[in-house]
Amino acid sequence: MPTVAHIVQKQVRALPQLEQFIERDLVSFHRLARHLRPLIERELGKEVEEGAIVMALSRLREKLGERKAEQFKNPAWEKLRISLRDGAVEIDIQKTPSALAKAQSLQSLLKGGQQDIFSLVSGQYELTVITSAEYEKPFLSALKGEKILHVERDLSLIYLLFPSDVLYQPGFFDRILRELVWEDINVFELVSTLDELILAIRSEQAARAYDVLRTRLEIGKSRSQKDQNGIKEK
Repeated sequence: MPTVAHIVQKQVRALPQLEQFIERDLVSFHRLARHLRPLIERELGKEVEEGAIVMALSRLREKLGERKAEQFKNPAWEKLRISLRDGAVEIDIQKTPSALAKAQSLQSLLKGGQQDIFSLVSGQYELTVITSAEYEKPFLSALKGEKILHVERDLSLIYLLFPSDVLYQPGFFDRILRELVWEDINVFELVSTLDELILAIRSEQAARAYDVLRTRLEIGKSRSQKDQNGIKEK
């Protein structure tokens, strides 16, 4: 049988930004309780005291704080690295056997330099290629005859490198994305490998996104380095 605490948690988690406001102690629990009370009473089918809702919200805040503290206790956070690369472009292609073959051959067009960006993601119906802006024209030429769905220019890539055991830690990726949502920063594309999470962000927001993640995830300056194509920091 659902309880007040259960319903409060469900309502709060349906609104990620509200959850962050509660975690940061920026919400009046009494006002929020008055807002939630009709919803909770309808679901329980009985009257509920406002104080019970306030108590459930207080306990939820404690739980969120404990969860955050527990996450940051994980040694994986201490090993987190962050870097920023500018000058990327994304090409989205309708997936066909010929398009897949052409997309897989695009890597042969790269110069092989350390600064090259190349990522190929194959979905069920579409292909996404992320590469350095300088390769846009050669890639589009190589894809001639295929249906180009969209080209997004002026992107920057934020690389988050972490130990592979992070993959077994619930909430790791969620924590990263919620910090960006809080700052109204849009993630245009997300790609992950075993030890990397790559976020494609509009270049105009990239520096702010980098600083937000470095600060909120407590990545020390000695453990962060921006790419030569980005904003240098030693």
